[in-house]
Amino acid sequence: MAKKLKVGDTIRGYRITKVFGPGMMAISYAAQAPTGKKVFFKQYKSPAPTVVWYGAFVAYQKELSARVRGGKADHLAVRQIDAFEEVWGGPCYFQAFEFVHSGADLQQVLDKEREQQRLTKIAPARDPSVWARHVTWSKVLTAAVAALHESRVIHADLKPANAYLVEDRSIGSGYQLKLIDMDFSLLTDQRAPWHGFQGYVGTDNYRSPEHMTRGSIPVAASDVFTCGLMLYELLAGEHPYWREDQSEYAALVRGYAAKPPALLGTMPLPAQNAEVSAALYRCLSPDPAARPTAAMLAAILSGLGPRPALPTPPVRAASVAPPHPPARTPSAGDPIASDRIELTGPDGRSMHIAVRTELGKSLLRQFGPEGEFWDDHQCVVERGDRGQWTVSPVISAVNETLLNGKAIAARQGLRQGDQLAVGREAKGVLKMPLTVRGR
Repeated sequence: MAKKLKVGDTIRGYRITKVFGPGMMAISYAAQAPTGKKVFFKQYKSPAPTVVWYGAFVAYQKELSARVRGGKADHLAVRQIDAFEEVWGGPCYFQAFEFVHSGADLQQVLDKEREQQRLTKIAPARDPSVWARHVTWSKVLTAAVAALHESRVIHADLKPANAYLVEDRSIGSGYQLKLIDMDFSLLTDQRAPWHGFQGYVGTDNYRSPEHMTRGSIPVAASDVFTCGLMLYELLAGEHPYWREDQSEYAALVRGYAAKPPALLGTMPLPAQNAEVSAALYRCLSPDPAARPTAAMLAAILSGLGPRPALPTPPVRAASVAPPHPPARTPSAGDPIASDRIELTGPDGRSMHIAVRTELGKSLLRQFGPEGEFWDDHQCVVERGDRGQWTVSPVISAVNETLLNGKAIAARQGLRQGDQLAVGREAKGVLKMPLTVRGR
């Protein structure tokens, strides 16, 4: 049986300098690496080498770390430096991570702000400088989650305590943000080794509906749900479902008891408070398919996302004949010169776009699994100087951008009823066709 390390012990060149204490799955330490650099060191208690899925867990961890290091999340998550198996009284699994200095997790920062509010009777987020930090942290948090998802990784245990803020006076917000504690994060395309042997990780008051449903597996939308709870705290000043009794929490989650939040400040342009509030509310939908993707949420926080459809005014009978003939209804084939366009997928789901938008898999997964055939950066739709909507392919994309089944190599004007897709024209391959209409 493996023994707990002590200050002064050395294993594989790592000398233990401080014991932080045991967690549920591992014991954590500060250590000096063979290079002399200070690292955060973990000794795993679970899984033990005796469990049947231990070997698969070690391989799974290696793949998880490789995906984070090789993707956009590399600078948004605490970086793993080393991982190995070694005998210390018994076989055991160890990991070493970069040591983060001069920081605190988001939970600690929010608790400090709440204490300040209690003493001064002034809500911290009402302070313009604090509000600006909260907005920045919200954007970086959603960008980090979107980057993980792009690398086919689900954090699966998002909460303020797992978002670490690193002091950095060289940037406006004063802090960098890094995601931590990804020991039991999930790969979207590989079943977790512990599936069927133990449950999926999660934390009280931050579990998604999928975490709480027997037999269900957390998905990318589960991260979005929990990210939504954190954004409510940052931007609206409260957790909409916090309860000491977790059965009460579960009932509120499943009943969609939250309301669209009233933000504590004004979002910097071009973001709009109403759109951000609506997006945060959608994050908490009990239906994973109704939630925005992390990439869409990040875009909305920056004012770069697709805008929701405008409400249709009620139709009232006219008492007199109109002074002018009605405008001609656009028909198929007409150039699209409207304020916004609508993209409709094969299953009827649609998305409205009112600003220049880069289309890629992170945005189009909401339409179904064929969204994976789109490149991360496939094409750009935007409104030109003369008002007509156009599509421009990204030449580096793996698959061709198809307009009505034909590959395009340069900007093309969009017309009512056009079909936008990806694939290979020469082979007749067409994936995830989207019908384009002006609105």
